Amino acid sequence: MEANSWLWRCPRCGGPLDIVIDGLRLTLSERRGLWRFASAIPAKPLVSLGEGSTPLVEAKFLGDNVYLKLEYLNPTGSFKDRGSAVAVSKALEFGVKAVVEDSSGNTGISISAYASAAGIRARIYVPKDAPEGKKSLIRALGADLVETPTRADAYRMAVESVGENEVYIGHLWNPWFLQGTKTLAYELLDQMGHAPDAVIVPVASGTLLLGLYIGFGELLSMGLIKRIPKLFAVQAQGYARLYEELHGTYRAEPTKIADALRVSDPPRLSQMVNAVKSSNGDAIVVTDDEIVRAWRQALKGGFIIEPSSATVISAFWKLIDNKQISKDDEVVLILTGSGLKYIDIIGKYIVENIPR
Repeated sequence: MEANSWLWRCPRCGGPLDIVIDGLRLTLSERRGLWRFASAIPAKPLVSLGEGSTPLVEAKFLGDNVYLKLEYLNPTGSFKDRGSAVAVSKALEFGVKAVVEDSSGNTGISISAYASAAGIRARIYVPKDAPEGKKSLIRALGADLVETPTRADAYRMAVESVGENEVYIGHLWNPWFLQGTKTLAYELLDQMGHAPDAVIVPVASGTLLLGLYIGFGELLSMGLIKRIPKLFAVQAQGYARLYEELHGTYRAEPTKIADALRVSDPPRLSQMVNAVKSSNGDAIVVTDDEIVRAWRQALKGGFIIEPSSATVISAFWKLIDNKQISKDDEVVLILTGSGLKYIDIIGKYIVENIPR
């Protein structure tokens, strides 16, 4: 395979590509982490930083039968490492010399780390108002950082910049990225012994939501689970395209703190709608005030997460109040990103507001 044969969208219609695996079988490897499920991943394990095998812990402060999946404990501090490990491994199969990505921060950090570990270059396009901590990490990992006016500009400029022996690895489009995030479903089954009743997940471009849907769908097709859990997608104010597709227009000022959820036009929107509807789930919008309240609660409980991760706690409270989930349901909340990248923001929104 050569870099010039790399496809990241359909050459006919311009839409996103999907991967279907014929004769899928699951044989668990003795390895820990994501590549424990290598038999179900259509890529060679060419690069790994130890992603996966994140803890699943009880969330007693939220009630019985509630669990937190600590994806923020992945190597670069977010669930994106699952997708990056597979996407960069696949890029290596194509013999590429450099990868190009657009990101609000977490994916940029992740792709930078995996590219560095693989010995190839990375160029990351990031909106200029992304957290400084995230931009510093991208630079520290050896990637070329290009700041852009907006998140939309980051995508446009990244795609337009791709040169010889480079590939656009953009996670919003990349089908192999989803083959990495789907392993979260496999891992939940491995840890719990069964599928939970519901999973609550932050959503921007939908890579984790769709990964869960793909993963649980494959497990269902193999007869390893009886049903796909209800998938509840949580969006931040001002970036709620999925919610609007399901419930109509939601007018609000764009979020100021949930930077990881700022995607205005996700290319896989129709697939996201299908994932939520087919699983009998829903989409929920949370406000910045609700996020801060949940973020404070998480930090008080010892979970050092980013504000975008705290959205799932806000959503859990709403879903209980709306009776969309019951206190008897077994529910998993995905904590997607580390709060260690947000020390300055924690000082502003949390520490300064602690009663003295």
